[in-house]
Amino acid sequence: MFRVRPYEEKDRAALEAIYRKCRSEADWLPAAARDRCDFAGDTMGEVLYVAVGAGDDAVGFVSAWEPDGFIHHLYVRDGLKGKGIGTQLLAAIGSRLPRPWRLKCVRANQAALGFYLAQGWLEVSSGSGADGPYALLEKA
Repeated sequence: MFRVRPYEEKDRAALEAIYRKCRSEADWLPAAARDRCDFAGDTMGEVLYVAVGAGDDAVGFVSAWEPDGFIHHLYVRDGLKGKGIGTQLLAAIGSRLPRPWRLKCVRANQAALGFYLAQGWLEVSSGSGADGPYALLEKA
């Protein structure tokens, strides 16, 4: 059983570890991007929610730029994907964000793209960035 709560400073080390591990194992990212893991810098000014399991141990997080309803990061600890944690994180942070919500999903990350499309997100645009071609997704 997992629950979602707002970020607390005590979560920083666990979330940094999740972020670093998920990015380092993301074979769909360019090699240089896998090594770039600045959790504090990459989430600065964003609202964060944390999924926790037994003992209040962090198992995932979502961060968003609140004024634009832009979801910037969604990471779940390896081995716990497919258990509804990502869906719970999006639902929790969604109550704080204006609609429509938007996010960029790197096309090479087929698992994430499939997750968002299955959740009812629609592709509204596309582009290319430092991590490769991406789909701009929106959920009204």
